[in-house]
Amino acid sequence: MSILSFREIGISDELAEGLRKQGIEMPTDIQMKVIPEIMQGTDVIAKSETGSGKTLAYLLPIFMKVDTKLRSTQAIIVTPTHELAVQVNKQAQVLAENSGVDVRSALIIGGASITRQLDKLKEKPQIVIGSAGRILDLIKKKKIQAHTCKTIVIDEADRMLDNLNINDVKAVVKTTLASERQIVLLSASINEATKRAASQIMSEPKVVEKEKGILPENIEHYYIMAEARDKIVVLRKIMAGLKPEHVIVFINNPNNIETMVEKLNFHGLKADGIYGTAHKNDRKNAMDSFREGRINILVASDIGARGLDFDGVEIVVNLDISEEPVYYQHRAGRTGRNGAGGIVISVVTDFEKKWLNRYEREFDIKFTEKVMSYGKLEDIKSKRGGKPNVNTTKKPGKVTKSNEKTKK
Repeated sequence: MSILSFREIGISDELAEGLRKQGIEMPTDIQMKVIPEIMQGTDVIAKSETGSGKTLAYLLPIFMKVDTKLRSTQAIIVTPTHELAVQVNKQAQVLAENSGVDVRSALIIGGASITRQLDKLKEKPQIVIGSAGRILDLIKKKKIQAHTCKTIVIDEADRMLDNLNINDVKAVVKTTLASERQIVLLSASINEATKRAASQIMSEPKVVEKEKGILPENIEHYYIMAEARDKIVVLRKIMAGLKPEHVIVFINNPNNIETMVEKLNFHGLKADGIYGTAHKNDRKNAMDSFREGRINILVASDIGARGLDFDGVEIVVNLDISEEPVYYQHRAGRTGRNGAGGIVISVVTDFEKKWLNRYEREFDIKFTEKVMSYGKLEDIKSKRGGKPNVNTTKKPGKVTKSNEKTKK
């Protein structure tokens, strides 16, 4: 597929210029495929790897379709996490500011001040972004004009259409006019169960998939064998030897995040965590500290994997291995963004190693066994008398603005 410019796929000169100010010159593969479909009003199911540009794939056509003369809700975007909603809203604001297009958005999420959100809605934004539950509540209270909405975007659709969220999503959809609404689903992992759920709310959707695999090809997948009690020692060796500037560490139980952060800080490492029960400001402070370099380790669970969007993450470390491939996919997608190289290191016990075989089959990837030796990440064969094959991370530098700030 030949690469087209944003203008060639129907994006206005103003929006293209706004993207250029962000350093975004050309559309990604998924953007080239999805943008024309959305602009035609087609229902769309889009599947594309994490970090491929899905946010702009729907924001750009929404901006094109919004009637700026009308001060009413014209698009609703629902996300499974507060962090993701914040990032989508931030991108919408940046796009509006850089392009000079008068499209306004409002962030509507639970756990935040409803008074401030109501004040924002008084400004009559054309785009509402946030959690399905809070949006539904404000629709019922007639604070959001759902009947004027033309486009509904369900981001991370596999999460939003699961048993925990689907009722709220359906309820939001039902508040809009069936004859006029367009529904767009996007995610890096859309399975048959998601498609079945989608069939209940969509009309003959166009299924769009990215040409590449569902994991970026520029990510290396390694594993290090360790006893459960020694995993944090391995992490300390990784930090001491490779000296990465940005590392995201995943564990399975979110209740253990605080304890893990305390252990890392006790050993002189700069870490913070994304806690599911933490106040919105605490989560924001942790993410800002990580982005701005005040800490270099961010600890999270799968609850937070989808909402973490940073450039320059050199390494993702799985201290706990997930039994579900979809979680490995979303964890791995936190690195290797914007074409930069990335490394995923899974620290596994003998029992956990079997899950790596499943990932290899699921994603058509290959895990290489490594060991930390004298501050270097070496192939295990070099410790058994073979020729050494030392592999260390290449630092991408400081976090900068790029297309990846809109990718999930």
